Amino acid sequence: MRREGTVGRLLNRAFAVLVALVVGSGIAELAVVLVENRGVQQLTGEVQPLQLANAEVRAVLSDAQRGLRGYLLTGDERMLDTYYRARSEYAVAGDELRRLSGRQHALSAAVQVARADGWWASAEDQRLEPPRSAAAIRSAERGSTLFQDFATANDELRLALEARSNDLRGQVGALQGIAIGVVSVLTLAVTAGALLTAVRTTRRLTRPLGAVVETLDRVREGERHARADPTTGPTEIRTLAEAVNAVARRSEDIRRHEEEVTARLQALDTVKTDFMSTVSHELRTPLTSISGYLELLRDSDPDELSEPQRRMLDVISRNTRRLRDLVEDILTLSKIESGGYGSDRTPLDFAKVIDRALVTIGPVAAKNGVALHLDLRGPLPVRGDGAQLDRVLDNLLTNAVKFTPAEGKVTVRAERRGHQAVLVVADTGMGIPAAEQQALFGRFFRATNAIKQAIPGTGLGLAIARTIIDNHSGAIEVASDENSGTTVTVRLPADLAARETPSAYENDDAQEYEGESDPINAWHAERAAHAQADTESAAPTESAAPTESAAPTESAAPTESAGRAE
Repeated sequence: MRREGTVGRLLNRAFAVLVALVVGSGIAELAVVLVENRGVQQLTGEVQPLQLANAEVRAVLSDAQRGLRGYLLTGDERMLDTYYRARSEYAVAGDELRRLSGRQHALSAAVQVARADGWWASAEDQRLEPPRSAAAIRSAERGSTLFQDFATANDELRLALEARSNDLRGQVGALQGIAIGVVSVLTLAVTAGALLTAVRTTRRLTRPLGAVVETLDRVREGERHARADPTTGPTEIRTLAEAVNAVARRSEDIRRHEEEVTARLQALDTVKTDFMSTVSHELRTPLTSISGYLELLRDSDPDELSEPQRRMLDVISRNTRRLRDLVEDILTLSKIESGGYGSDRTPLDFAKVIDRALVTIGPVAAKNGVALHLDLRGPLPVRGDGAQLDRVLDNLLTNAVKFTPAEGKVTVRAERRGHQAVLVVADTGMGIPAAEQQALFGRFFRATNAIKQAIPGTGLGLAIARTIIDNHSGAIEVASDENSGTTVTVRLPADLAARETPSAYENDDAQEYEGESDPINAWHAERAAHAQADTESAAPTESAAPTESAAPTESAAPTESAGRAE
């Protein structure tokens, strides 16, 4: 295909054609308008004023004749007032007629003025005759002849002016028709030329540009080998096509490199996950052995161990529990990442799960000087995995107590809202910086203020909690103000079938364990002991605040916000 030069040249050419058409149209229209204006000027500047002056002279003489004849017939001298007034006006009217007549009508005007002057001379003779006398009658008859001669000359000039006026009007009308025709033709010509120029210019610009845009779309959609044609269109578009091709080649190289890096990262992530899972499993066995020997040592005769040795055993036991919890969290995270972490959902009362967790965390809160405010409105029938929901409650309540200083407050509210069971855990703790809240549910995330205060934690609790809530078709929300507190809101779908089969929720966790304690409560107690040990190692306190129970009322309105990562 032939090259079109530059875009500027194409646009200049198109604009030049349009300007030429517009200027040509304007010149033609101007010529027609000038000719038309000349005719109008002749009509309004020469003919019509002369017509008015001719009519004025006729009116003046008619008034004079009428006043004079009335005087001669009646003898009433008041009739002469009209005559005298007309005579004084005649001088001005005659001069105006001569001035406006010009060369074309000068002769007719002169004849008319001469005849008018003749009549005025006769009129003076008539005025001197006695009224109602025979001499006055004869003089009036001679004056009538002279006036008729004047009227004839006046009519000739009037007819000549009317003919000229009609001729000029005809010329103006014809010129107007010609102007309309010329303007219409030129307008159509300009429009057609503009459209033709616009279409040709647009095609020369948009076709190659459209091809470049299409190439960009194909590259965006992942077609690696899509390329634009750098040989068509103006210079700028050809340059743009070459730049697009360069970007496409670079994008292909980057995408290929990204795929290689992604594959390597996936391989590394798989190795990391396998390593974490393997290490966690390998740590379980020695941890179990250590725990067993610790129990044997602590169950031995009190006289065999001194008090310092028992304190050392407590430290070993506390750190063993912490390490075992970390192993359990890592194993859970490994299951989540591999997609093998499911939930065995059965009918249960969420209020009892919450109450069970509160019974366990209550002593820890009391020892740390944190007041618990409770507002549980059960039952809250849901379909869920009891063990997993226990884990969620443990994480949320442990976080709330651990990150709330002494004399602080943790408020727990639970109620039914429509088709949802809603739990709200709000504390007055350190809060979370606003810039970090978007990463709250990430793996191993810990807030900077918690790190600065050396508060222990793995950063896995909220990540696991959200996975559990997601598996239960629920939602968990977080809202926090630094140095003011944090609120966690958990929503679970209510079991609507509970009203029809209430027996499914009766005694769901009221089993009797003869000769041993409730295993779920034992698990809670172990996790609470871990939380208490973490709190003691971070900020020991001598004070203790009793647990405060807030009786539920009809007007209680829980605050909906969210919590903090461990």
